[in-house]
Amino acid sequence: NVLAQLNQLRRAVQYRLSSGKQDEVRALTMRAGLGLVILSAVVAMSGPLLQPAIVNLDIPGLSTFAAAPAGLFTVHFWAPMSKWLISGASFFDLNRPTDKISVSQYSALTLTGCFFTRYALLVVPVNYVLCSVNIALFVSSSFHLARKLKADYFVRDSTGARGDKKRQ
Repeated sequence: NVLAQLNQLRRAVQYRLSSGKQDEVRALTMRAGLGLVILSAVVAMSGPLLQPAIVNLDIPGLSTFAAAPAGLFTVHFWAPMSKWLISGASFFDLNRPTDKISVSQYSALTLTGCFFTRYALLVVPVNYVLCSVNIALFVSSSFHLARKLKADYFVRDSTGARGDKKRQ
């Protein structure tokens, strides 16, 4: 996806350059560079400055979470939070037609959820957020996998064909 977006950006810049809009491209490049520098500075400085400030506020729950080894300012928190998007997408597609379900993809997701649930409890610090997202991934993807296997290998339709693959 990132490569596709970068290709679209390259094509847009080429089009503008061929249209004689070099000044517009130069201004856009300068603004994008300045935005990248500002974003990088905010990201680099937010952790060291915000974490002590939140911890010192003594807000029950939030201050302890911000100071935790697997808390808000660590990769142990944000990596599983982004993985919730995969699990969430799987839960939103519970009624997906079985002919659109890939056995290899959902086998991989099911095994990933299974293995990393255990891994999350073995790492130091113990990562309960990672454990919970992998339990959700295991449940949702094994549900899809079971539906696919049932439709393809166990249920026959009125023509005698298995699953969604009807004889023609």
